[in-house]
Amino acid sequence: MATIHKQYTTGSSSSGAWSANTDVYRGVTLEHVVIQAATAGTTFDFSLTNEDSVVVKSWIGVTDELNDQVYIPLVGKYTMSIANATNDPENFKILLMIDEA
Repeated sequence: MATIHKQYTTGSSSSGAWSANTDVYRGVTLEHVVIQAATAGTTFDFSLTNEDSVVVKSWIGVTDELNDQVYIPLVGKYTMSIANATNDPENFKILLMIDEA
């Protein structure tokens, strides 16, 4: 049976941008990404970048909510970034669902 770890955080964009680091991961898989903007109609970009500054995954032009099932092996620390938010400042809820099996 898989153990699911939830990394939940909130953030507020400034000049259309926000970023924060994840926990440090070893041998886990990112399975679900949910990003919710507080204001309806907000469009934004979201990206996940590894410690070597490689963008592992990005979503461009998301409106209101990003809700995506993915399969991304994780090793190390990642930077979660929101950019180009159309409302500023804007509050976001960020949830990463990680399989620790």
